[in-house]
Amino acid sequence: MTLLFPWLGLGASVQAATVGESDGVAQGFGFGQGVEVLRGPAGTLPASEVLAGRHDAAFAPAGDAASLKCAAGFECWARFTLSRTVEAPGEWWLRVRAVRPGTVTLHGPDATGVHPSGHAPRQFPLSWRFVSSDLFFPVQLPPSPATYYMHLQDTLATDGFQLLQDSGFERQQRQLSTYLSVSAGATFALLVLNLVFWKWLRDPLFLHFALVMLAALLLHGWQVVPSMREPQQLAGMGLRAVLQALFQASTALFVSRLFEFRHHLPRAARTASAFVVLNLLNAALALAGHHAAIEPWMAVLELSALVGTIGVAGWLLFVKRQWQFAWPAALMLLLAVSSLLARLRWMGLMEVGPDEGLGPTWTAVRLAYMLLLAIIVADRTRRAETQLRQTRRRALDDAQRAERMLEEKVQQRTLELFRSNALLAEEIGRRRQAEASLEAALASERKALQQQRQFVSLVSHEFRTPLAVIDAAAQSIGLPKVEVQPRVAKIRRAVQRLTQLVVNCLAEDRLHGESALLKAEATDLRKLLEGLIAPFGPIEQTRIRLQLPHGDAWVHGDPALLEIALHNLLQNAIKYSAPDSDVDIRLTVQDHVACVDVVDRGGGIPVEERGRIFERFFRGAATRSASGTGLGLFLGAEIARAHNGSLVLVRSDATGSVFRFHVPVVPSPIPQR
Repeated sequence: MTLLFPWLGLGASVQAATVGESDGVAQGFGFGQGVEVLRGPAGTLPASEVLAGRHDAAFAPAGDAASLKCAAGFECWARFTLSRTVEAPGEWWLRVRAVRPGTVTLHGPDATGVHPSGHAPRQFPLSWRFVSSDLFFPVQLPPSPATYYMHLQDTLATDGFQLLQDSGFERQQRQLSTYLSVSAGATFALLVLNLVFWKWLRDPLFLHFALVMLAALLLHGWQVVPSMREPQQLAGMGLRAVLQALFQASTALFVSRLFEFRHHLPRAARTASAFVVLNLLNAALALAGHHAAIEPWMAVLELSALVGTIGVAGWLLFVKRQWQFAWPAALMLLLAVSSLLARLRWMGLMEVGPDEGLGPTWTAVRLAYMLLLAIIVADRTRRAETQLRQTRRRALDDAQRAERMLEEKVQQRTLELFRSNALLAEEIGRRRQAEASLEAALASERKALQQQRQFVSLVSHEFRTPLAVIDAAAQSIGLPKVEVQPRVAKIRRAVQRLTQLVVNCLAEDRLHGESALLKAEATDLRKLLEGLIAPFGPIEQTRIRLQLPHGDAWVHGDPALLEIALHNLLQNAIKYSAPDSDVDIRLTVQDHVACVDVVDRGGGIPVEERGRIFERFFRGAATRSASGTGLGLFLGAEIARAHNGSLVLVRSDATGSVFRFHVPVVPSPIPQR
């Protein structure tokens, strides 16, 4: 609620904004209309004179944000009167939004009405914005109207005067933390996903996109990580300038690769390389402590890059007629225009409206943008693979055409070479045998390509499901009366599911890659099994019954691969058992062999499928309703075989199944006392 009180200063009348018990909780209480401003050249408005009331008659209503610009040799004083109702709390947070804030000082009255020395604002990590900064002042509001003075120096623009209660401030910070967590989780997922695709397909475009996601993830970390140690601690602005320069450099490399500058626009490719070098130089200067001096130059450099990106996109589409870049150009144009407007506002060259910062809309748009960009990157690789297959098909057609022409020539010369018919017949037989071998090889290649397409389709589906969960949870966070923590838990479970999928894919590639090598060492199987339960949730942990022997169980093997194999067995047992049933995992040592039995309470495996459960990508009819890639048991058997052991199905019936993982034991590396 807002009430007006006459408050007499020294010859001036101002309006008082009164807050009630319900104000400043769900959202900030704005009082920008009651702010008056005094503006003049730097050094002409000393604090002693303003606080003594000698310039009260010169204060005028703020009107708009333009009157609060106090840069380029000017200083401003903002005056406003605040009070509260009797029911309202006394402790409040005064929030002020500033663009490129310099020195900002708040002077509040004491018990006698005198304005003592002012105090500087606090910047909380989760208040970081793209264009402006949120400044917070703790204030103690009295029931009667009290006048406050704010001194602004070297500040480009100021607006957004609001009051927040402690509960409202904490609620705002929790929301911002959730939005950042969602954004960081999606960025990390795209980083891992593109690294996996780069590993599989060896397309540098995926690596460049992964570098962009890595730089974005580091910028998230710059904002959040320092606050984990100290709630009001921000990381150094020099470090932020370094990360921003690295982000711009990686983005330039990605855009150059995405639009194929070297092929279509060689000059643009050289310009992009120069832009990368300049940003790396800026990063080095910022790391040396000169970030404040180079910040304007970084802004000009970024503006030049944004204008160049818009020009190159238009040139490719409307001059070169390269319509295959239509969707990438549209996304890049959207990002370039929004970044251009934000940078122009930061430099004070134009006004584009208030910067609202983080919110549910911003989070949803950012996730959709990153997902569309990832799809475009994958689509470009798909088109390149299609073109390669077409080229191979044309080459095969040419070879077959040449073969037919050769046969026709042989038939035409049959009469002339009658005496050599036997030799020619033998030659033709050999050619037909070679053709059959070629067709067999082509059939084998088609089968391999089909398996690869099936695997990529399956993995894409498995990745899409947790991403959809993240997107749905992120969109529902901002809805009214929606609890944040259950949504965050869903996001964490989806990210864990993505991580497990990536771990299985990388383990399969590691086992069957060209340089497959075990990192074997002495491993305590007891401790490995004890640590196996920690990643599961509280409900799953209560269902797991772990039975360990009294003696040691040391094996010589790769602990990471052993953990992956046993984790897959335990996860399958939990997944296919009834929700209220227990899962047993027992470790025994017999005849120098360690045996790990995993017992579930599922419906059993059909007899006709038991011979294929250890095949790659095989999934039985009863398991297709659950998520999975068909790699768990296959990886477990391969890992056991790599450690001179085995993975077998001991029993499977209507009461459940028992899988046994064998691996030889070795003497304990710890000497016995």
